[in-house]
Amino acid sequence: MKCNKQLSLAGIIAFGTIAFVSGSLAADLPAAPIVKAPAPVYPLFSWTGGYIGGSVGSGWGTSQTALAVGNTFIGAPVNQTVNQLIGGTADFTVPLPQVQMNGFLGGVQAGYNFQSGVMVYGVEGDFLWSGVKGRNGCFVVLNCTNDTKWIADITGRVGLTVGDRGLVYIKGGAAWADSSIGINQSFAVTSNLGTGFAANGTADGRATKKIFGGTLGAGVEYAFLPGWSAKVEYDYFDFGRQDVTLPISVASRVQTGDIAPAAIAIGVTTPVSFKQQLHTMRVGVNYHF
Repeated sequence: MKCNKQLSLAGIIAFGTIAFVSGSLAADLPAAPIVKAPAPVYPLFSWTGGYIGGSVGSGWGTSQTALAVGNTFIGAPVNQTVNQLIGGTADFTVPLPQVQMNGFLGGVQAGYNFQSGVMVYGVEGDFLWSGVKGRNGCFVVLNCTNDTKWIADITGRVGLTVGDRGLVYIKGGAAWADSSIGINQSFAVTSNLGTGFAANGTADGRATKKIFGGTLGAGVEYAFLPGWSAKVEYDYFDFGRQDVTLPISVASRVQTGDIAPAAIAIGVTTPVSFKQQLHTMRVGVNYHF
């Protein structure tokens, strides 16, 4: 019995010693490291593929118009050209004051890119609805106007990638626009001298033409999300010389004293040439697929 008690006491002492030593060793061990989940890694953006998007911005430019005076036709009751009236063959033009234009524009674009190393090649088409227009005085009392309704282009693009998601590019190609020029004015004259005199009238003419030219541009684009990019772009458009026939109607009403008013109406048709140049600056977003 005494032997069993001694063995039990020895076991308790041995167990306590083992527990103490184990605890001390555990306290001396370093804490287990905290493992954080790795941050998501997006694959490198590839510019290869198609895209579609939209853009908005502003446009500005100039329109220079000239009238071919000698070949201007004056309608009834004259029914002759200026050359026929003067018995000559005058072939001179009268330049009108330049019209400064500006306004808002916006539209859509679509294209396809192919990336080879750091180079990106592509083709793109744009269509822009335009509010670019202007007005200037001409022929002393008349107003000359120009209004561009829309602009479209098809261009090639060449770009250089910058970093993982940036692109700097230039572009150039063919361009079209819907442009109209006009001359208009209204007037009224009255006098109380003598029997009195009153006259009023209007002059109005407008011609519209789908014009063709070229464009050059440059831009910067950045892929801010997988499948999405934003861009800033400048473009220059030159439509060269365009020839149109401008019909102008002149109507007036004249009254002197108690005499019944007389109405006068004359139609004038004049050959016109104009040169139009435009600049645009736009911001846009593209979806890539």
